[in-house]
Amino acid sequence: MEHIIIPAPPDAPLDRIYIITLTMHTFKGRRNVEAHLFRAEPDPAELESLRDKGLVGKPCGESDACQLPHGTEDDALQTALEAFTAEEGNLLLDYLKERYADQILRVTVCPLELPIPLGVIPLSAIPEGKSMGFIRFDAVRDYPLPFAVRAFYDLDAHEPLVPEGE
Repeated sequence: MEHIIIPAPPDAPLDRIYIITLTMHTFKGRRNVEAHLFRAEPDPAELESLRDKGLVGKPCGESDACQLPHGTEDDALQTALEAFTAEEGNLLLDYLKERYADQILRVTVCPLELPIPLGVIPLSAIPEGKSMGFIRFDAVRDYPLPFAVRAFYDLDAHEPLVPEGE
C-alpha cells in the first residue's frame, strides 16, 4: 500500500486540516475505486469555533465540487469539521495499513484547500444512491479509533472489473 502525505503549511489557521483519499484495488465490481474519507458525527459545538477564522471564501463556480446542490456557510464549515487533525490522520493511516493494506492501492493525505468555497456541501450530506454510498469503517467489529470514520464513493466514476457486454 502506497501512502502519500503532503504536509499542511505551517501557518494553517486550524489543526483540523487534513483530508484523506484512498484508492481500493477492487470494490463492488469496480477497479481502482477512489473513496474520500471523512470524520463522521463531529461535535456540533465545534462549528462555532470556526466561524470567525475566515475559512469560507467566495462561491464556487462551475467546478465539479459545485455540481451538487449548493450549501450554506455552515455547510462549508462542516467540511472543515469532516477533516482530520495530524494526529487523527496518523492513527487512521496506521489503522488502514494494519487492517486493509492488501485491499488498498494508495492513501493520500493532504491539507484541505482554504478558503472553502461557499456552496460546497459536506461529504456526509451527499445522498446515497444506486452507485454512490458510504463505507462505514466505524461500524466494523473491533474498530479501534476514538472517532468515527466514513468514506464516500461513486462507483460510476470507475471502470467495471468486467467490461459491459461480456
